[in-house]
Amino acid sequence: MKPRHQKFVATVIGALCMAGVALAAGPAKTTKSKPAADQRASLVLLDHERHLVLQEMRNFLAVLQTITDALPREDMKEIARAARTMGSGAANEIPPVTVAKLPEEFKMLAGGVHTSFDLIALDAESLGDPKHTLSQVAEMLQKCNACHGIYQVKVGTEARTKSKKLN
Repeated sequence: MKPRHQKFVATVIGALCMAGVALAAGPAKTTKSKPAADQRASLVLLDHERHLVLQEMRNFLAVLQTITDALPREDMKEIARAARTMGSGAANEIPPVTVAKLPEEFKMLAGGVHTSFDLIALDAESLGDPKHTLSQVAEMLQKCNACHGIYQVKVGTEARTKSKKLN
């Protein structure tokens, strides 16, 4: 990769990371008042279900790290390989009984992330354009930020009751 492109990719990745941190942190606090309660919707799951959902999110991050590592080297084969591991084929790793407990909007956002990984893999192979891949990653991260801004995952007895009704 040309030094000019390396600098561009590094700048964009740095900006994405800073934007993600800023969005995750929320608005700046200017007073020392008591922090507001978390107003995000709760996904109430059994402990093992919560672990599966969070593990999938960690897998998303691991693949994104592999992609961002491969971008400066313009290793489009590695990008395609990594992206494919979290594409639509990975969407069925959460058991149906757990998926049934998730709100439709959550399922749409998660499905959109899996589809984004599919598209990144296809475009990395066919276009071979690191800038295009980087823009796809930025678009996918918007879905991640939206979902994390809307939902929190909790363990609760309500999940046990729903689970018993579904069985």
